[in-house]
Amino acid sequence: MATTLDVLTSGAALPEDRGVGDVSTRSTFGTLGWLYSAGFALGGLVVGSRPLHDNSFFVHLATGRWIVDHGAVPHHDVYSFSAPGVRFVAQSWLAELAYGALERSVGAGYIRLLMGCVAAAVAVAVFRLALRLTGALYRAVGIALVAFTVIGAMYSERPLAFGLLALVGVVWIVEVPDSRIGRRPILTLPAVLWCWGNVHGSMALGFAYLALHLVGRTIEGARPWRAGRERDIAIGTLVGAAVLCVNPYGPQLLWFPVELLGRGKVLADVVEWMSPDFHSVAGMAFAAWLVVTVVVCAFGVRPSRRDVVVALPFVLLALWALRNLAVCVIVLVPVVARSAAVHDGRAPHEHRTTVGRFVAALLVVAMSAVGLGALRSPAFDQRSYSRAAMNWLVDHHALGLHMFTTDANAGWVIAAYWPRQHVYMDDRYDMYPIALMEDYQKVASVQPEWQSLLDRYRIDVVVWPTNRSLSQALRASSSRWTRVEHDSAWSVFVRLSD
Repeated sequence: MATTLDVLTSGAALPEDRGVGDVSTRSTFGTLGWLYSAGFALGGLVVGSRPLHDNSFFVHLATGRWIVDHGAVPHHDVYSFSAPGVRFVAQSWLAELAYGALERSVGAGYIRLLMGCVAAAVAVAVFRLALRLTGALYRAVGIALVAFTVIGAMYSERPLAFGLLALVGVVWIVEVPDSRIGRRPILTLPAVLWCWGNVHGSMALGFAYLALHLVGRTIEGARPWRAGRERDIAIGTLVGAAVLCVNPYGPQLLWFPVELLGRGKVLADVVEWMSPDFHSVAGMAFAAWLVVTVVVCAFGVRPSRRDVVVALPFVLLALWALRNLAVCVIVLVPVVARSAAVHDGRAPHEHRTTVGRFVAALLVVAMSAVGLGALRSPAFDQRSYSRAAMNWLVDHHALGLHMFTTDANAGWVIAAYWPRQHVYMDDRYDMYPIALMEDYQKVASVQPEWQSLLDRYRIDVVVWPTNRSLSQALRASSSRWTRVEHDSAWSVFVRLSD
């Protein structure tokens, strides 16, 4: 009986009889496979439905409100006073529309629930993928647990979450040819790629993955210009790129990732674009995943040449930038799963027990409780932002002045106070002029020209973390600035009249 691994490495068409990696998926409610699926769903729901707190999310939420209110996507910046009218491509417009529509119609708590469901879908899909390709329940559980630990450490309510779900879909289409979405890649790939491209710019990594797969299969002899599955994948990829041009921004949406990478000097100072810190939770989880990958591939079934071609570039991408960790793990799951696969032809034993059904029912109840908790508790977590400082501005009728604050805090300010308050800069590094972002860094790091830059941009108010160097410099410049409000986290400085 041919296995999925045999099909991928031989280039032959998939036979009608399924491989051993598919046996464990033929299960009913109450079996261990679905019991663990429910467990992964619960874990994903808990991770994904945390209170909304990410600074980038707040800008996406504000843009979603703008789309709902205006019935169109923005093409120029409306949030800053430093770059008004600059061309703005809301590359996550579809996700932003979902945020705005949910908040306007049923409340922000449903955004929490949506993000929890997305995380649950990613967790279950990763586990079922590992189960499908290993044919061994507990090996699949181990692989998926380590993988989702990395994904969970990086997960937030940003549109990237939708991109991760789309990536899982693309991986299923390619890696499991006899799955429902894998049988007709000419149809399913364009649909998934269009959705992905309109929710997040990481779709460029999807095209990279597909290209690497085709290169690897060509090396193995399955050339995409010949009739067969690889040609269907190649056609689906090309059609996907074509249909992706059908969006509110046209080809500009496809070009967005290239423009962003062209700003490498600015991105070098952004945490998510830095190499992973292996002392952090995410870094240690990724290190554990790399160890699992090496051990399984060394002692299990040797990876095919195609797997090596796909895996190595994504490992390098993860080591280059923190934001690529989850992407790398998802791409590597099938590689590790095939190396850990059981090839003795025996189906894993399925336990259909009353206890199993009872535990599964408890997990469903627990998921319902988590979902209700997300709807009934406060939707937002704003503790890390300058709430007291902004309250001072409101109380003293100072909203609307030219304010300088951190790019992260500015995202929250946009969501909470725009259009009454505009910002100097938030974290849309793809949009702001490079010179303006460099000026921001000069002021934030108190370089020699910091005072003249505050004068040039006519900054009247600075809201800055109390313990950072700019706050200390402003306090020392008592002839020009005075501190009017502060706590242990944030300080408010107002320019003195000449």
